[in-house]
Amino acid sequence: MKFRAKRRYNEGLTSSLDKSIILDTDIASAFAKINQLELLSQVLHRYSIFITPRIYEELMVPLDFGYTYPLDIFDRINVLCPSLEEAKDYQLLILENRKLGKGELEAICICKSRRYSFSSMDKAALRYADAVGIETINLYSILRAFWESGILLQKDVEGIIRALEDKDKIPIIDRNKIFD
Repeated sequence: MKFRAKRRYNEGLTSSLDKSIILDTDIASAFAKINQLELLSQVLHRYSIFITPRIYEELMVPLDFGYTYPLDIFDRINVLCPSLEEAKDYQLLILENRKLGKGELEAICICKSRRYSFSSMDKAALRYADAVGIETINLYSILRAFWESGILLQKDVEGIIRALEDKDKIPIIDRNKIFD
């Protein structure tokens, strides 16, 4: 999939104030692990930010292993429950698409139904969401928005990138996709 950060940033992160976005487990946990959920909220300030019940359940697992970062997510991000129709759509979708996680599929069902945006680091989930007409916002778009919006200087975005690579074990991030 060709990276389209500039288009994603312009269309995704500067939308009207009544937009909503659902964060996948990976995006929410990555920023929670580096104590930057507030910064993520700043760049997504035009959105109401949510997770779904299945994403909440996925985030509960690290608590069983002594990690506390999910508590920060639960304190800052509301859980958005699917409607009865969205729950039915999810049940059908999970039968058809076994490659994506339950949280991703639930989020995609809600996003499609309500015309919300979806944010993830999972390339397959982003491709699928994009294919069904959902606006997607990936990690590169978020990092680029920190810099382009003036929220952070380039050196500060570099620090965020290093923290993500170190604390969340994200593979090396291609800086050219952010700063060019």
